[in-house]
Amino acid sequence: MSKENTSSGSTITDGLIISVFEDNGPVNVYNSSPLNESEAFNMVLKALPAIGSDVPLEHGEIRSYGLIPTPKEPFLCLSFIFMLKAEKTDDSRIARFGRIIVFWIITRSSALMKYIGLIKRMIRREIQIYHIKTDTDLKKEEIMRKIDKRIQIIEVGIESYYISDMNSIESFLDLAFVPKEAPIMLVDKPNNQIKVLLRSHSNPSRKMELLQLVNDYKRNIPKGTIYKTEIISDSLTVQQLLAKTGFITQFDIGTTIRLRFTNELTFEELDSFFNFHLTPKRQQLVTQIIQATDSKIPLNLYELSVQTGITMELIEEFIASAINSGLIQDFEIKNGSLVFIKEVE
Repeated sequence: MSKENTSSGSTITDGLIISVFEDNGPVNVYNSSPLNESEAFNMVLKALPAIGSDVPLEHGEIRSYGLIPTPKEPFLCLSFIFMLKAEKTDDSRIARFGRIIVFWIITRSSALMKYIGLIKRMIRREIQIYHIKTDTDLKKEEIMRKIDKRIQIIEVGIESYYISDMNSIESFLDLAFVPKEAPIMLVDKPNNQIKVLLRSHSNPSRKMELLQLVNDYKRNIPKGTIYKTEIISDSLTVQQLLAKTGFITQFDIGTTIRLRFTNELTFEELDSFFNFHLTPKRQQLVTQIIQATDSKIPLNLYELSVQTGITMELIEEFIASAINSGLIQDFEIKNGSLVFIKEVE
């Protein structure tokens, strides 16, 4: 199915096909794309020789290939390949190296190529959030639908630049290739706004210097004089803006701002993290999670969502962030519940 446009931009992904290499060959276990099942299977069979490799993937490695034609014009696809441990197999090679998984991201736009690095990070994040360790974990229909929804790519109409040590303004598509402390400049042309994001401490003279650089830049773009300029130094706000423009994810923010499950938990900080209104129900959310980790009694996240009015997705991401950053240990999210690992093995 084709994704709908949103108010903040246009979705350039048109669906997801998930292939699993069973002992007897590839099987498509999920398909939300415009390709029917026969077209999707034929695409996989024709594309596999082009992306096949005798070099085993490293643990945690994700390889990408594309753009690859599909049987249905004008659709193309990017493929992302990784390994998962096989629960059951009679193939010694699969038992040793793992089972091959392929995500086929379907698109009509070659612009998707510039998001390869971002999509890899998205896939890696989803594997962590949904605790996917084996091929069986991935095949759950609910998990596949959630992954499909969360790795959509939306063009937001914002141009991205970083400011080098030599004060030159350089464009970029992947934050991984930008110097760690370089200021980021986001140019929102539809809304005539420029935001400069400071990723390290800057003194007043440096801020004035950056402001002058932006003013020089504005003189060279159409309608530049009407652009509103803002320099942002608050670290949490910087990360939120980078998340909204796709350069990092909300999950990355969760591990960065040190979410704290204690009585000194700053709810305003959580409010900024999740970007929704502060409510008394937030105390209930944290209290029940703490009680579950203390008692080791499974916590049903669906019931918690109903009680608190907070979506399952945000609760799962909140807990997964704490698990990933070591704030909650010996627990996992399994079948919609927070459970003590040692009791489910």
